[in-house]
Amino acid sequence: MTTSAKEKLKQAPLVFYDGTCGFCQASVQFVLKHNTKQNLHFAALQSELALKLLAGAQLKAPLPDSMLFFQNGILYVESDAALRIAGHLRFPFSALKLGLIIPAFMRNAIYRIIARNRYHIAGRAEACLLPTHQQRSRFLA
Repeated sequence: MTTSAKEKLKQAPLVFYDGTCGFCQASVQFVLKHNTKQNLHFAALQSELALKLLAGAQLKAPLPDSMLFFQNGILYVESDAALRIAGHLRFPFSALKLGLIIPAFMRNAIYRIIARNRYHIAGRAEACLLPTHQQRSRFLA
């Protein structure tokens, strides 16, 4: 990992997504469009960065069944990740973060149904999405 990538990792919230999932790639495109502060960075779960960072994490579900969110040294999974990511989007999408008041077992049950069926919803991608030149600096791996 380059020094600049290490600095970005320390400074910016990081979204890990399944690079082969069409639904996940569409979600990343949505986040890129609505993250007007452009403070979120991205890395595929299949990347070297993800493998290094997530190696020590004790995750309940096997990867890549969940979009993950890393912020301030804390790794969020499932609905916690999705809702915290939403908090970085422009209004009205940022209001979804209020969903954190709903008990996690209820939120995560819905999240898991979507995660299990994501390939049926949007298919598989043969390759990771190609960010625009402007977006490229926000992808760490």
